[in-house]
Amino acid sequence: MARAAYSSRRQDLVEYSSVDNQFQKVAADDPRIAGQDLFPAPGTHTVFGDAYLLLHFMQAIGISGILSDVFASDADRRRFLCHSLHSILKEGARITCDLFVGKSVVSHLTGDVPVSSLRTDTAFFTMMGDDNVKTRFFQAWVKAMRRIYPDFGRGCYVDSTPLPNDAKDKPFNALCSHGVGHVAVQTRLVLVLDEATGLPVWFTLIPGNVLDVNTIMQVMDDVKDTLDIEMSSVVLDAGYVTKALVQQYPIGAEKKMAARMPAKKGYPYKALYEEVKDKVGNGKYTFVRNSHMYFGYRKKITLFGTETWAYVYVDKFSAVVNGTKWISEHPKEYGKIKMKEKTWTEVSFGYFVLLSNEDKTPAALLDDYFERTDIESVIKTGKEYVNLLPLCKWSETTISGKILLDIIDLNIYLMLRKKMSGAKKALTEMFGAVQSLMCHYDKNGIIKIETPNKQVKEMAKLMGAKIPAYMKLSDFEKNGAQFNSWLSEKCSAKFSIIVG
Repeated sequence: MARAAYSSRRQDLVEYSSVDNQFQKVAADDPRIAGQDLFPAPGTHTVFGDAYLLLHFMQAIGISGILSDVFASDADRRRFLCHSLHSILKEGARITCDLFVGKSVVSHLTGDVPVSSLRTDTAFFTMMGDDNVKTRFFQAWVKAMRRIYPDFGRGCYVDSTPLPNDAKDKPFNALCSHGVGHVAVQTRLVLVLDEATGLPVWFTLIPGNVLDVNTIMQVMDDVKDTLDIEMSSVVLDAGYVTKALVQQYPIGAEKKMAARMPAKKGYPYKALYEEVKDKVGNGKYTFVRNSHMYFGYRKKITLFGTETWAYVYVDKFSAVVNGTKWISEHPKEYGKIKMKEKTWTEVSFGYFVLLSNEDKTPAALLDDYFERTDIESVIKTGKEYVNLLPLCKWSETTISGKILLDIIDLNIYLMLRKKMSGAKKALTEMFGAVQSLMCHYDKNGIIKIETPNKQVKEMAKLMGAKIPAYMKLSDFEKNGAQFNSWLSEKCSAKFSIIVG
């Protein structure tokens, strides 16, 4: 009996028998063809452009070099990059890390890290929650940033934000009403922000009900001991203003403080307005900031036995707009109040007081105080774009590790946004454009990149990158260290990039 094997156009292997004049399919596990690689694995099509350009940028700002200082093993570095790329590139989508990596070129670069393990990755976040990892990162981060910005970390602001959540028994959780408008269970993130760049320099987590000068002083001591940064000034919201804070920063103190006075009993909040109300209409005390007209007056006062400066302001635009709205919505209530209260109502929606131990013009101090809105913007960006919430971990260590990853990703995201904003391009636009660039991983271990379109070429040019035509990946799963040197010019022979 004569038999012959043929390969069909559909890549099937068939067998012909001359005895019964019939064809039949040959199974892939047929022992007669073992070891002949006649049934190679199909090629894999994955997204290439977004991960490639982000890794290029991370190398440019020094993150790639920092990783070798922070993480002890190649596997830890690969896991960090998987989680970091997922956090930044998913743009608020709910896709989990394992599914994101599975459809990305990153899936070819994980080495011996199982993609399925990236979904929760408790071991990774436990490792990230080690205080030594946090310290090593921020020490390396400050050093790297000072190569770009020599004064990085010299002047910092401190503020905090609530991280409300519904989880029970979280180690950082406590009841708090600060920053949420009602009592809620929350953890608070205290953030140290570089004054010049707006980039986070340090963070700490505290229970939601711990909010006083001791918190701030502890953070300042941590920053000094860990990063050798002497914080010269603090700009705080009303929640931190206590007797202890005012006494800590008297007029003439070396360190500077600016804070918003609480509108509550014990502080001369409304009384200060009564003292200066005759000056509100005087043009001598008027200045303009961001298209708003302000009244500003500086007055030395004694508060809790300590001399300090009280800066009294009325945002005339907000006072008129919001005061008019309130009076329109509450005509009966407004009609019943006394004339003195009516006069107060006309300014109260634009009235506020700042406390400071610095002797400045009201306009200059207001500029300093409004710089703290950079922190609010940073925190909002973290919550909206890099998955700062929800707090989806359950132990003190893994929560700390999750927040550390988030802050690192937030730094990368903010720097990337700054670079793209200079070209008047939104990050969403960039990510959307470059995700169209796909690649194909074939049976010979070659990653072939599709020809980039005009939009992809434009984004790559803005990033100072070139799109490779193809890559060769040999035994990459056995050599995870290659992940960290993907974009290095000194790639080994096992992993080369040919620029097309």
